[in-house]
Amino acid sequence: MRIAKDGEDHADIQILRLRRQTFIDVAGDRTPDEYFPSDLQTYVNKMQFWPANVTKRADMAGQSTLEILERNGDFSIAPAMAKKTMADGYLANIKTMMRHRMQDLKYHDPFYGAKVSFPKAYRPSKPREGISIEVTNRVFATGVKSNLLDEAMLPLLAKLTSRRLGLLTYLQGSDIRQKDGVWVAQTNGIVEVEDPETKKKTWKRVPVKTGESMTFYVLHNYLEEIGFISWMRKQNGFVFKEAHNHPDPSKYMSKTMQNHLKRCGAKGGEVFHSLRGDGIDGMRRQKVDNRTRRLQAGHELGDEHERYGFRALSAEECERLANLPLEREIDWSVFKGLDFDALARGRRSRGRRPKMMEG
Repeated sequence: MRIAKDGEDHADIQILRLRRQTFIDVAGDRTPDEYFPSDLQTYVNKMQFWPANVTKRADMAGQSTLEILERNGDFSIAPAMAKKTMADGYLANIKTMMRHRMQDLKYHDPFYGAKVSFPKAYRPSKPREGISIEVTNRVFATGVKSNLLDEAMLPLLAKLTSRRLGLLTYLQGSDIRQKDGVWVAQTNGIVEVEDPETKKKTWKRVPVKTGESMTFYVLHNYLEEIGFISWMRKQNGFVFKEAHNHPDPSKYMSKTMQNHLKRCGAKGGEVFHSLRGDGIDGMRRQKVDNRTRRLQAGHELGDEHERYGFRALSAEECERLANLPLEREIDWSVFKGLDFDALARGRRSRGRRPKMMEG
């Protein structure tokens, strides 16, 4: 997200500015190369006293970050925010901002590999649940019948690659290549984007959460069997072009996919991210080792032992991941014989679509 594109008053810009300011107020205002991993831990420790929805609290208007943290030091104003909000919101945003000008100014990511422990005060999030076989089959079949490329293929990609939806949304045909006899994909951190109305081209940063998100990941051979890899490689630009007709493609796809799952009967903790989790669980059931799973999923590597050596999958690991057995209970046949060009031409109609009947 950029001010030049989205405007000074965009709600997300205001949120990002607030989060940046809290970090500066807690850790100090320095150049990126003067920060250390310990600064992240200090930030997390102190921000446990940050009340939720601060901007909506009239009694805190005009107060500084440190004043607010001190006032809520005994949690008398509000409990701590959810751990997920801090980890996937505040921390992820700070890390992204810190990496913003690495290529231009030639500095290293000061927070790469930083391990942060969270005080117990941070509230646990509602756990995600794996998606049932029945719902998965319904999501796949309904997606194919939607005549929309994203609803048809993003759930399949998430399950077979275990990658984040935000990253898959930015997949381009040029990202796909052959390596060690299998097909892999690797999304660049910065991509060229063309405005659909003005045709003006600008450079945009892809939303990534970890350095490992930038590594290549293996595309299952089933994607080649149904012709999707061949079709993707022929695409000039983004594979899921429709998503990029919106100001925030990742957020748009997140909302779209969650609505798709709900129509197919997903309940409670069954969310789109669960498809990715199911893929990771599938690798675990096939006894794929932890380091391989984390690299394939784009998760940050764990201890120093895991980070030692190349941060990439070996030829043997690639071969195994490309040929992992598919779950027998899932009807994979719905993806055979699809006309991907026709799906890509499909456009989402306005209005609420009916919920699919169970069974």
